[in-house]
Formats: sequence, structure tokens, C-alpha cells
Amino acid sequence: MPITKIKIHPAIGIARLGNSPTEFFIGPELRGDRRPPKGGYKDASHRIKRQAARFRLFGYDQNDALVKEITASDATIEWTVHLANKKADWVQFQGPAAQTDPTLRRNPNVKNRASLIIDPGERSLRGPKKTARFDTGKFFGKKVPLGEIRTDEHGHLLVLGGFGKSDSPKHSRIKHWANNDGWHDDVSDGPVTANVTLRGTDQTVQAAPAWVICAPPKFAPPIDSIITLYDTLFQRAVDNGWLSEPDPPSFTNDIYNVLIRAIHTKWVSAMAAPHHATLSSEIPPPGTAADRQAIFARLRDPNIPLAQPSDGDMPMIWSDIYDTAGHDSSQPLTKSQYNALKKWSDGNFIDDWVGPPGVASEISAEGLDRAALEACVGGAFYPGIEASWMLRDTFAFSEPFRLDQTFLSAGDVTKQMAVPWQTDFYDCALDGNLAWWPATRPDDVFPEKQKKQVSWTRGLVGSGKDMIARWHKLGFVIQDRDVYVERRK
Repeated sequence: MPITKIKIHPAIGIARLGNSPTEFFIGPELRGDRRPPKGGYKDASHRIKRQAARFRLFGYDQNDALVKEITASDATIEWTVHLANKKADWVQFQGPAAQTDPTLRRNPNVKNRASLIIDPGERSLRGPKKTARFDTGKFFGKKVPLGEIRTDEHGHLLVLGGFGKSDSPKHSRIKHWANNDGWHDDVSDGPVTANVTLRGTDQTVQAAPAWVICAPPKFAPPIDSIITLYDTLFQRAVDNGWLSEPDPPSFTNDIYNVLIRAIHTKWVSAMAAPHHATLSSEIPPPGTAADRQAIFARLRDPNIPLAQPSDGDMPMIWSDIYDTAGHDSSQPLTKSQYNALKKWSDGNFIDDWVGPPGVASEISAEGLDRAALEACVGGAFYPGIEASWMLRDTFAFSEPFRLDQTFLSAGDVTKQMAVPWQTDFYDCALDGNLAWWPATRPDDVFPEKQKKQVSWTRGLVGSGKDMIARWHKLGFVIQDRDVYVERRK
């Protein structure tokens, strides 16, 4: 069948900051792929490699059936990307209750609001092996590079973000974990578009657009958050009537991933270790009904408002309303995750276990979407790591996982995030009996060749200012056979 429609995948791509000037690696493209890049996450000088987001094109026929992936051998492709950072011009982050109150803007005394927005404009590439840099944006008149785009030999697009540089041209003091006037960082986001002219035709097709988020590093790459951004946006698609919950759920595809993420949390948070035994007893299935029901009883019900008490507190992470609900503001699983575990606890699930699922064998459009988002935080959004609650609750989608860009512009997805990002990264360690995002920002780790779990930031970071100066010296958690250890170099 002839190609009548073209889409960019992943629909939301994730690039990550790093301070290595020369080395980078491609972010996850296959579901379940947590293999480290060649040489590890740091270069020979112990600088963090940037993670590039790679975008591909897929052609569909008039019935929306996939025809093929489109590369430079099939078409002339012109990619266009627009990155921007709007954090300093946006509303102070105060949690979802504050919404977007214009009286609470960051840098309220700055009249020239455009001077607060780092916006180098669009960059376009046509053909393989091309490069363009986002190096003309300014903050208070000072240039702030936001990264670059490249095309590889096949015509795929690579987006690389900034180098993790945060600064204050006016030498302002760090005063808050999220809202620091006079400061900028080089986090960014924006639209990715492509015009495609297929070989043998004179018709140019505009591909369904994607979005890219250039976010902070993920310091425990082989460990996923219990609630990933894929889970959260899958729930959004279910709520929109586009996708359906699994009924009955598959143990391998729908239950195991929640259990193993919770089990793996022990490697990045000492708080999680006491819960490991009961969770592990259910793998392989079916385990015991008593243990399944005991695990489910510990879950917070997502149908109960966050501000109301709940008998369950799992997965024991702080919620979106952290500072308004006291110590009962734990974040629940998504409704789809919760419903799957309810059926599992009742014995209503498909026991299809043949062992842990491996890495997907082939690149696919849907697989690219999932691989990118499963490596991201899906809650709590206070404000989050890659994106905040507006991505879940406010922005419109045109189809599952694809943002409707009608009313969006570059910088909108990350404008809610902390400025600079390092102050939030410092502050969001284990707090009381609940954690934040230990799969991205570890609390406790096991250093290589040591048996004692210690603080991830030990000896390096004791303040937000330290995190700004030394974030790139922190270690990455890597898998070493059946354990997960920290490597600082």
C-alpha cells in the first residue's frame, strides 16, 4: 500500500544534559534496554556524556497500517527543531495548588521579560550528516548554548541538549530549592517537525510532529521509577478513550514491571530494603494469595483524593501536594497500575511467566515511544525531573503520547521546573518516611567493592550551591551481574 501519512517517533524524545564536550550516547530505543553506553556514562576525563534523543520517521497507509520506516534512502528529509528555556519568565513553582497565578512570577521586577527567555529560534537540517547549534539564545544579554542537532548517515535526527551549566549573570544568591531569581540553567524543550519528499514523487508530506525534552541526567539508568512517565501518559490515553487497560493483566507485561521496580529501589534507597522479601516472594508467579493480598493492601488507592488519609502508603513516594497534606501525602500508582494489581491480588491474571522479559529485538514506532518514556519519572510532579504536572493534566494530546502542538511553543514543557535544576536535585533526597525519585536521583548507594550502603552525595554535595558546582562528579548506578553499584568515574 502507498504511504499516505508519516509520523515521527518517539512522540516525546528525551535528551539529557552532560558536561563532556565531545562524547554522547543515544537514549533507550528498545523496551527493556538498560545497557550502558560503550565506555560507561562518563568520558576518560570523568565528565558526564550527554544523552541524545534520536528521532525516526515511519510511513503509514490510508488505513493507518505501518508500511515501513523511512530513511534518507527513501526520501529527502528536512528536520526542524526549536529549543527554548522559559523557566525564569514563568510562575514560581508552588505546587499544583498555585496553578499559574501571574502574581507569583519569577523575577517579578524585571520589565524586559524577553531577556529572561533563552530562545535561539529554530534550526533546520536537510540531508544526512549535518549539524546545527542552538548557540544564540541569551539570558540578560549573555549567550547560553542549549545544545545542537545532527543527522546521522541514515537521515535520522539526533537532538543533544546543554552541558548542565547553571549561572547567574547578576551573581544572585541561591535562596530557594525551585525559584531563584537571576539564575538560569540550560534545560530546554520544544517541537520536532519534518518535511518529507518521497523518492519518485514531487509531493512533500509534513510528518506528525514530536516533542523533545532536554532534561537532567538519570543517575541510576538500569533502574526505573515505580511510576514512569509512560505509565502516567498511558493513563492519560486510557482516560481519553484511546487505549484500554489490560483485562486480565499479564504477569510478565503488567505486574512484574511494578514489582521489580519496587524491589530494585533498595539499591538506591535504604528505606526500601525492608519491603524486599514479600515482593520477591511473588516472583515467579503465582506466589501465595496471602502475599499478593498483603502487597495490594499496602497500596494507596488512587481514587482517594491526595489530601485525604489512606490506609495504604505504597509506593512510599511524596505526592504532588507534598507541602499541603502533611505526612499522608504519598503518591499512588496510576489507576491502570492499581487496577492491574487488584486483579492480580484476586488471582485474576494471566500467568505467562517464562522468566524476566528481555530487551525487545526490533525497533518499532510504539517501542520508541515506550522506551523513551519508561526511563522518566511519572510522579510525583513536585515539580518532577523531566516534566511537571502540566504535561499530565493541562497540555492536550492528538493521540497516545503525542502532544497537540496547536497551543504549545518551545520551552512550555520545562518552564515549571526548578531553576536552576540542581537546587531541586539537591533538595529532593529522602524526606521523612517517603522518597522522591531515587531511580533518577539516588538517596543511598552501594559503592563498587563495598558492602555498606552510603549516601549518594557523600563528600561532594551539602547544599544547592554545591550541587550546581559538583553535580557532574556524582556517581552513576550500574548493574554488575545481579547487584547494582555506584561508579563515580
